[in-house]
Amino acid sequence: MTKSSVLEPVKTRNLSPGFTLAAVGLAAAAIIALCLAIWPPSSTMSDLRVYYAAAKGFVDGEDIYTIHHKYPGMGLGFTYPPFAAMIMAPLAIGEHFARLLITVLSAISVMVIGLVTVRAVRPQWSRNRVLAAGLAFGTLGIALEPVRSTFGMGQINLVLLALLMTDLLGHTPRRFRGVLIGVATGIKLTPGIFIVFLLVTKRFREAAVASAATAGTLLLGYLVMPGPTVDFWTRYIFDPGRPGPAHYISNQSVRGTLARLLENSSMTGPLWLLAAVVIGSAGLMTARRLYAAGRPLDAIVATGITGLLVSPISWSNHWVWALPAVAVVWSWAARSNALKAFAAAWTVVFLIGLPWMAPWAHDQEFHHTFPQALVGNSYGIAAIAFLATGLIIAGSTAKSSDSAKVLR
Repeated sequence: MTKSSVLEPVKTRNLSPGFTLAAVGLAAAAIIALCLAIWPPSSTMSDLRVYYAAAKGFVDGEDIYTIHHKYPGMGLGFTYPPFAAMIMAPLAIGEHFARLLITVLSAISVMVIGLVTVRAVRPQWSRNRVLAAGLAFGTLGIALEPVRSTFGMGQINLVLLALLMTDLLGHTPRRFRGVLIGVATGIKLTPGIFIVFLLVTKRFREAAVASAATAGTLLLGYLVMPGPTVDFWTRYIFDPGRPGPAHYISNQSVRGTLARLLENSSMTGPLWLLAAVVIGSAGLMTARRLYAAGRPLDAIVATGITGLLVSPISWSNHWVWALPAVAVVWSWAARSNALKAFAAAWTVVFLIGLPWMAPWAHDQEFHHTFPQALVGNSYGIAAIAFLATGLIIAGSTAKSSDSAKVLR
């Protein structure tokens, strides 16, 4: 894994540091302006309303898990740990400000994701080339449906993705690696799969730091809001209906697929648990092999995709891992025409938001024909195809490395 920072000074022939900094600043401002033009503070951003209500509840000393009843038309309540509401406290300034802030933070996150992704795929490139390609890649990534949906709903997904990738790819000081993973886990819990990833890849110190940081967020939440913390861990986390119906087309996890196919029968839960264990183990094994083969970005993306598959709820806007995944599948494409076709198909699925092409809403998901079921569960199918292909890539990379050692 590269230890260089995205912004680490390197030798350049033509561009002065001052010119580079000015160019990056202008490009960043243009990207932020573009995002604000597409998603202005006057937008609805339904999920952000939930964040705003929880932030207001925290600031005003009200129950963050029941305050949504005070807001007309807000059917769903806050589903994150109390620490998340504390982090989101600035949103309580006002709804327009909250929309502005989340859009700016998401735009910055897209740029960070683009930069660290390009650096990981092309570690030999100069700083200026990484900056140009990274900003361009991040901007183009806005076209992907999960990214568009995250902006449109005012979700926090891109911010969490930027935190995770920055930490996991080694762009934080060594002594603090794992802290951002712990913070992300304290906000939304699902990033906790990366603590397991650190363990299976034998990065024990980082796993310990991430675990300690996660524990710190949970303890802080309890000290500041003891009542809501107890309620969250004893009631709300076990409420399957609180995030929304599992069979809704937007839920592209394995549980969502099973709920649609089995019409939410009593077998859905047990089969999901079994599938989660099998797919979770296979996904982490694939990630470990990719990491051992010297493909850290591929391994990280494989872990993120595994987390989306095994999570009980993975709305389409949660699939922002598609952004770095697109870079990964196209890095595989040079190996064969079949992989080029795979990369193109994979990109199109997430570009057009293929699941939304199937009938949805009003329980239409229970009556899909076979072709409609393939379309309606296409994110999950693409995810499993990614893991299967990643396992093959890991094996071929390891064989190539062994052959090179023999020749030497």
